[in-house]
Amino acid sequence: VLEEYGKAQGDSIPRKVFHDAKGLAVLWLIKAGFIVAGEGGDGLVVIRKGKQWSHPTAISAAGAGVGFQAGGSSQDYVLLLNTENAVEQFSQKGNYTSSAEVEGTAGPVGRELSAGVATVNAPVYTYSFTKGLFGGVSLAGLGYASADDTNENFYGQRLTPKEILDGKVKKTPEAVKRLWKALEQLDKKPKIAGKTPTKDKKN
Repeated sequence: VLEEYGKAQGDSIPRKVFHDAKGLAVLWLIKAGFIVAGEGGDGLVVIRKGKQWSHPTAISAAGAGVGFQAGGSSQDYVLLLNTENAVEQFSQKGNYTSSAEVEGTAGPVGRELSAGVATVNAPVYTYSFTKGLFGGVSLAGLGYASADDTNENFYGQRLTPKEILDGKVKKTPEAVKRLWKALEQLDKKPKIAGKTPTKDKKN
């Protein structure tokens, strides 16, 4: 998903928003069925550690009410964590639901921040990814949990999410190195240097 974001045209998630984020989560949700409008899925969380990124910790998600594209049975999401409180929410062990940090706010898209007239004003910005395009969307109705078994199988250690994010792992799988490479490439993309509109002066 992050590699696709790097290829996306039109700066669909504003570069400034991505550069200023303190962390992010990527989710893959699957619609449970036609009659019962439920969703469930998996994902990962990473946070910034200075100029680098942490090891990812796995999470799971379940709930109802998430908007899927017409006819769609699965959806990818990117959540940008903008505050320390949001990072703490997604770093905890066990289940967590029903807070503003977790639910998030539909993030700005396109070049909405290019002129410097808007700033980050929500703990979490959420985006859905469909057919090569990102769009802001709310994820109200979802609950999350740390995927402890997934983390143990992946790293070969029984660690808490915070321990993983703090780098207390004995090995770095190749998949993590690929993730870091994708994130580093996104960080290298420059912010859009927008200009503030000015009124024409009459001679």
